[in-house]
Amino acid sequence: MKDLTIIIKTLDRYVCLKPLLKSILKYHKDIPILIGDDSAVSCEKQIKKDFNNKNIKVYKLPTDCGLSYGRNFLVSKVKTKYFCLCDDDFIFDKKTDLEKALEILKEKKVDILGGYIRNYKIETTFKDKIIKLGQKIFHYELPTNYIGTINQKKDTLYVDYKIFEFPEYQESDLVLNFFIAKTKTIMDNPWDNDLKLQEHTAFFYSIKNKNVKVAFTNKLSVRHCPIQNRKYKNLRSRNYTHVFMEKNNLKKIVATFDDEKRNNTTVLPEINPTFISVVIPMYNAVGKIDLLIKSLKEQTYKNFEVIIVDNNSKDNSIEYAKTLIDKDKRFRIEKETKQGPNYARKKGFEKSKGEYIYFCDADDYLEDDTLYYFVCEISKSKSDIIIGNYIEHNKNNSKLMKGVPFDYKGNLKNNRGILHVKPALWNKVFKRDLIDTDSFVFTMIGEDMFITVLSMIRAAKITNINQVVYHYILDDDGLSSKVNYKNFINLIDTQNAIRENLEKIKLYSKWQDEIEYIFITHLVYKIFRVTLLKNKEERKKAYKALYVQLQVYSKHNSYLKKSKAFSLAYIVVSHKLLFKICSPFIKLLFVDKVLNKLFKKLDK
Repeated sequence: MKDLTIIIKTLDRYVCLKPLLKSILKYHKDIPILIGDDSAVSCEKQIKKDFNNKNIKVYKLPTDCGLSYGRNFLVSKVKTKYFCLCDDDFIFDKKTDLEKALEILKEKKVDILGGYIRNYKIETTFKDKIIKLGQKIFHYELPTNYIGTINQKKDTLYVDYKIFEFPEYQESDLVLNFFIAKTKTIMDNPWDNDLKLQEHTAFFYSIKNKNVKVAFTNKLSVRHCPIQNRKYKNLRSRNYTHVFMEKNNLKKIVATFDDEKRNNTTVLPEINPTFISVVIPMYNAVGKIDLLIKSLKEQTYKNFEVIIVDNNSKDNSIEYAKTLIDKDKRFRIEKETKQGPNYARKKGFEKSKGEYIYFCDADDYLEDDTLYYFVCEISKSKSDIIIGNYIEHNKNNSKLMKGVPFDYKGNLKNNRGILHVKPALWNKVFKRDLIDTDSFVFTMIGEDMFITVLSMIRAAKITNINQVVYHYILDDDGLSSKVNYKNFINLIDTQNAIRENLEKIKLYSKWQDEIEYIFITHLVYKIFRVTLLKNKEERKKAYKALYVQLQVYSKHNSYLKKSKAFSLAYIVVSHKLLFKICSPFIKLLFVDKVLNKLFKKLDK
């Protein structure tokens, strides 16, 4: 076994990796193990603490660099003639006979020799415990094996999986991602680094007809014990199949299982080459804009431009951003000395050329497929606005948020309540002609609201996609973020500016009920947050100003009547004595974690 190394690419699953390493060392104490970790926080320290084994080497890879990049990197570090490829959720046991498999590989002069996996249930529910107990008693596991053929006819790829055969030796076009291989062969025929996921078929497709000999043996097997938390599931759910298909001029992939008893067909959608402009206001972004620029450079859809507008930063943001952009000609940086994100957005909009506009914040980031998903929907529905889901991150956890929190099929413009989705810009793409230079109000709080509301009113068709397109990073722990008196007054300025602009173009009266509900909910929420002001006089002044603004809008609003939570909150903030009595309890809604979770739905 001196000429074999084990390589493992891992991401945020030390709960799986630890038992794998333990099982490997049980049967192969001296075998070199190379681990490529592209987690945000490397597992290296934990491995040293738990194992302290000189044969285990951990490499910290670029965060979320993907399976292909990670595996290629690890192969480049292998010093032995052969290596064994493992996923991080495998478990070695007596049936993981590396010696016998390596003997067969040498004897048959094979480049890649695959084994099979035995799916083993992890205990997460009572049902899982019963299944696992049954597996122990009856020694029963669910084996999975790929002995398949790959054939291409014109623009269609046919992949035939024969998963019911377990011969001692059989040549094949592809096997599972558990195999022993010649190191030089894989160095000469690497995985495609553009594929973070869905790399399996692409890899074996690339080596077909290249004199690479692939085979299967039933002498090599491993347990498969997957554990997937929500974060990991989100990462694994991303789509890279279209990247592989586009690069190889494929329109369709037909996968056949169980001797044609089950088929899976993937069709590449026809999409228009829509040019998208991404506009990013940037202020003091050193150390913050890294993830956003990285995610834009890694977009699987390539037909876009990025306009970063520096909004009078006091740090070295421009030079910092230029370093991150490197030589990518799709990016350019503009300057706007007038303070305020909408001044920067307006400058970026005026400089943009895209048929659709996408506004992002500098301290967040996109999914790699965000623009691809948007363009697919544009091509299919010809929508003026497309809304996607997003993930909200704070210091403690991440939460999936629906872009449209109600069920409605077809054109969302037919549901006037569409104006009440979160008014943020970053999970929506807008057709250019919905926006003009008068769409930007220059206040400091809620300034993006007018662009969203006006665009939705002007749009003929609005649709949503059930895909995560954006990662929204909260700048605190999600409870009591910084509050100050100016922020409360600025909300009033924003609402007045929006109302005046809509009245000027004669759209306010047509949508008054919907718009006033937006204003009411924002005011109610801000009045609740007044309790966080430390200065007593500022609390009084802020409450009075917001209270007066609240009286401008009708308490008989039809949407307010339908919302029990906001109706109750409205009653509390509308009665000064009642609000004063309730203030200590309201403050707890922001400083107590349990109560804050219950109250979170009021944060529009």
